[in-house]
Amino acid sequence: MKRRTRKPKNKKVRNATAKVYKGIKFRSKLELFTYKKLEDAEIKSLYEKKKYILQEGFHYTAECHEPHKTKGYVNNEYKVRDITYTPDFVDPNGKWIIEVKGFANDVFPLKWKMFKKHLMQLENPPVLYLPKNQGQVLQTIELIKQL
Repeated sequence: MKRRTRKPKNKKVRNATAKVYKGIKFRSKLELFTYKKLEDAEIKSLYEKKKYILQEGFHYTAECHEPHKTKGYVNNEYKVRDITYTPDFVDPNGKWIIEVKGFANDVFPLKWKMFKKHLMQLENPPVLYLPKNQGQVLQTIELIKQL
């Protein structure tokens, strides 16, 4: 009897189930929950529509030897791409930002710090919310209503 082996799914969000609602693809059930609760509260938001550049890309002009997929160990002469961040929900008027995070990946803590520093350079930085469960999402909605 042959055993079937499952191929691992390529997921970007750990322990998350992607869902589609009103033609919008959410990366997790918690993001969908947040969207619905914002909608119920009649709070307008943009879902993954605003991208921030945390560090601009650049060319490394000195020698830099790195492994390449097909060429072996080579002198890498390419542009280093921008470091960007796209929060989950953004107020169209710029008053608040919500980043829904059930489980953070390895990169998130560093990008979150860079993002906060980037926002602090603005004249009026938005209020940030980082709910990690449905209860915190509900608290976030109540706090936004008070703004």
